[in-house]
Amino acid sequence: MTKHYQGHEFEALKLRYEDQVALLRTLTDVDFKIFTAFFTLQLLLGSFLATQPALIPKLQWGLAAIDAVLAALSVKLLHNNHCRRQEIADTISNINAALGFAEPGIYIESLPLNPPYTRRYWFKWYFFGVVVSSLGIALVLFRA
Repeated sequence: MTKHYQGHEFEALKLRYEDQVALLRTLTDVDFKIFTAFFTLQLLLGSFLATQPALIPKLQWGLAAIDAVLAALSVKLLHNNHCRRQEIADTISNINAALGFAEPGIYIESLPLNPPYTRRYWFKWYFFGVVVSSLGIALVLFRA
């Protein structure tokens, strides 16, 4: 089988790296927008409910169900992006390894070009925000 990139390995790695970095930036932006939109809806709903007199139970449960569905969808979208972001980080790590960025002495005497990679997971903080805001809505909905 012919290797289409033969003789152009660096260009292939560069193309893949640029593609993956752009995708990582896009997913991070999408996560921020999902969380911001969800949290804005929570604030609007909570502010509206706080000004209303006691609601009938059917309306309370209906609003609670809608809020729960919005929370579940937000968490699912954020989790899917989290998993995809981990795949992208692994791809970028493979590209860095192929270029020798993690090996000491290749570019800098006795040091690797890149420091050791540490993953920083944001999903747990997004999840925490979704859960706390949903609990806040439930407290406002079912206040005594």
